[in-house]
Amino acid sequence: MSGDPTSRFAALRGRAVAEWAALVQSRQTRILVQLAGCGIAVGAMETFQDLVQATRGGTAEATVELVGCSGLCYLEPIVEVQFPGGPRVLYGGVTPDRAPELIDTVVSRQVHRADWAVAVRGPDALPGIPSLETLPFMKSQLRRVLVRHGVIDPTQIGHYIALGGYSQFVRALTSLSPDQVFAEVTASGLVGRGGAAFPTARKWETARKTPARPKYMFCNAEEGEPAIYKDRRIIESDPHLVLEGMLIAGLAIGIDKGYVYIGGEHHLAAERARIAIAQMYEIGLAGKNILGSDLSLDLEVRVGAGSYAVGESSAMMSSLEGKRGMPRPKLVRSAEKGVWAKPTNMNNVETYANVPIILEMGGAEYAKTGTRRSTGTKLFAPSGQIMRGGLIEVPFGTPLRTIVFDICGGMANGGAFKFAQPGGPTGGAMPASMLDLPMSNEDCAKAGTVLGSGGLVIFDQSACVVDLGIYMMAFNSIESCTRCTTCRIGTARLTDIFQRMSRGEGHLEDLETIRWLGPVMIETTLCGLGQAAPVPAVSLVDHFRAELEEHIVHRQCSSGVCRILTAGPNPHRLEDARVLKISV
Repeated sequence: MSGDPTSRFAALRGRAVAEWAALVQSRQTRILVQLAGCGIAVGAMETFQDLVQATRGGTAEATVELVGCSGLCYLEPIVEVQFPGGPRVLYGGVTPDRAPELIDTVVSRQVHRADWAVAVRGPDALPGIPSLETLPFMKSQLRRVLVRHGVIDPTQIGHYIALGGYSQFVRALTSLSPDQVFAEVTASGLVGRGGAAFPTARKWETARKTPARPKYMFCNAEEGEPAIYKDRRIIESDPHLVLEGMLIAGLAIGIDKGYVYIGGEHHLAAERARIAIAQMYEIGLAGKNILGSDLSLDLEVRVGAGSYAVGESSAMMSSLEGKRGMPRPKLVRSAEKGVWAKPTNMNNVETYANVPIILEMGGAEYAKTGTRRSTGTKLFAPSGQIMRGGLIEVPFGTPLRTIVFDICGGMANGGAFKFAQPGGPTGGAMPASMLDLPMSNEDCAKAGTVLGSGGLVIFDQSACVVDLGIYMMAFNSIESCTRCTTCRIGTARLTDIFQRMSRGEGHLEDLETIRWLGPVMIETTLCGLGQAAPVPAVSLVDHFRAELEEHIVHRQCSSGVCRILTAGPNPHRLEDARVLKISV
């Protein structure tokens, strides 16, 4: 391919738009199966295979395609059906055993079933089938990062380009200077989405001004916390949005090589990231002289070995260097001396995904959404004892109550809200008194909790805070790299305290021990794991002292979860009240 970057990309986009138009205007019925980790966990891959077999066998004339996750995970497996000339209609709960029913009663008859269909994709409804935008789960959301989720095939770069993808990178490459890119990111107020909320432009500027070469870049997709899955869903459903953000960052900073570091458990995300990067190389969007320009930037996927601690930046860099993934003292910032002692920029998946959006909107316009110190939108992954769980995107500052009751539909099984646990096993509990708290970094900090990276597990009154304390403290103890004495011993000590409470062997002094040990660990550990590990324990003491004292003084568990204690009024709900131990 010859020509300047603008003409080369115009040719790529022209082909992509034509192919996309041919696809959506197909004269055949389209069957689109949402294949991300959430759907696959409940049988979507088997549904996909059964639908492929049914169409190949001639029982229905249709094409079967894969798309990413639309975020409505509570309805998985989700299949969309589009008749020629019509809109895409979502069907929920299409398990493998119902795939033949979908073929026989919908596809073959060319008639949508209002008794089964969930929604119509787009603004217009069909008789008895509402528009997707009007669903309670969707109405309070503002989708920017998630706008293509469930719409495109994440393994096809052409789909992303046809819908505007990579256009902001090409604009930055051909029409903007690095200073102008920095100005937009600075004006946007973008902060990190991985939990620390550090200003992105400041981090980039430090790496940019450091003269040493080569310069490296990381996309932190380790995401090892239980019940947090927003980063891998982005990569599984729209990987090129993240990669475009990395290209823009690499151009602005002067990066030589970028790594997408993915947690060892996230096989599908790693596979789709590799496919996406290979496609970028194939059409000249990565590697040497990108689109015929002077910019050269290599990209590579690296997969971790399953350690939660390597989500911390210095531990991740140690892992990439071939060493044990342990945090190291931050005597010098990684932007100045990071991996292999070279300047290294590290951002979260969601952070990079916002960069093309900022350039498209303009930094000042982007900053109008959210709060003063937390601008833009935030992804959350609500789960737990709620009616509707999934992946959502809301403006920063959206009250917790809106998320729990308007979007997620309130508590399942008629239960009453007890608390929400943000940020995984290192976040502070948010009791009912915090339901009107704006979900922003600064408001959560004022309230004594953390917003975290996007996890949000919601519990009703059947949950036992001692049981939750055991799980979170044991997780932090197991995942500690053991380098810092206060983390290694402190997490084990906190685990022991909650375990003794569950057996009726606790002491009132244990509550003060927790409150004393928390600040000690925060002040004397190297990384975010050790510093955040005691936060949930301290928050449980602050907000649920009466329930902890019930276990200690009266040796009772009113939730009926702690088996060895008596007087549990709801023993039949024992299993329902257990803390969810895994995520997909």
